[in-house]
Amino acid sequence: MIAHAPSLDPILALRFTRRKESWVAASSGRFYKISRKSDDPLRDLVDPACIGTSLREYTNVCFLHGLDEAVCHPESIDRACIVYPLLSGPDLRTLLISHVSAEQRETSLQSAMRLLARLHHGDAAGHPVKDYRRDGFLAPPPAVLERMAGRGRTLVVTGFEARNFRFDRSRNAWFFFDPHHVWSGYPEEDFARFVISLLMIRGRRGGLRLWTGFDRFRLRDAYETRAPAKLDDVLLNYFLREELAMRRFHATRLARRMPAAARAFVMAYTRLYYHRLQRALVAQRF
Repeated sequence: MIAHAPSLDPILALRFTRRKESWVAASSGRFYKISRKSDDPLRDLVDPACIGTSLREYTNVCFLHGLDEAVCHPESIDRACIVYPLLSGPDLRTLLISHVSAEQRETSLQSAMRLLARLHHGDAAGHPVKDYRRDGFLAPPPAVLERMAGRGRTLVVTGFEARNFRFDRSRNAWFFFDPHHVWSGYPEEDFARFVISLLMIRGRRGGLRLWTGFDRFRLRDAYETRAPAKLDDVLLNYFLREELAMRRFHATRLARRMPAAARAFVMAYTRLYYHRLQRALVAQRF
């Protein structure tokens, strides 16, 4: 019998953990991420669609890192696998709901807002222009369309959420990762998405309680201190509702795909959770 030599491909030796849209692994100070399409990370590693998705993320991250070093820069890309440095500290979600001081929470949130403001100074030319009449989940009313018509566009980073920040102890700083799509759009969309991500920071599996330990006006002040323009109240309130509509749509669709035995409970829970979010938004209006 002929013994086969072990694979020299380091990615094949990793043990990946499944996430909703990716496979992830960590080894030797590096973090590996493969875009997910199937139930097999090695199949997705060489799948053309997954390679395209990972290449888009890699390109977006490199572009955003060029605007600000607080965006985590990938080391390389190999087929559908992006290789990042391994960030050593907690993610922002963990810190915000843990027993740290109010000052630590405030410092972390203001750091995120300052980064968002700096990214919005970046050149949006060359990025897809988002059509809010067609590419949303809540049709903008005439008053919103009127405000949009006279509003300057900026970069829009659809992954700019609390869960996509992680602290690195070796550099004593917060880093943003996983930008998703980068568009030419309105800055209020990014700000509203971040606020919704804070409200949802406990996650539906963590119970029906929402996280309200932040001051939206202090967040706004931290952003506007360095932003290219002030935020518009009408657009902020629209994007808060639009972001909630998008998340409700996807959560409901996922609940409908549950096995029959669990579907009724999950659907009822999802409706109750988003009803509470809807009520919470009344107190978060601008």
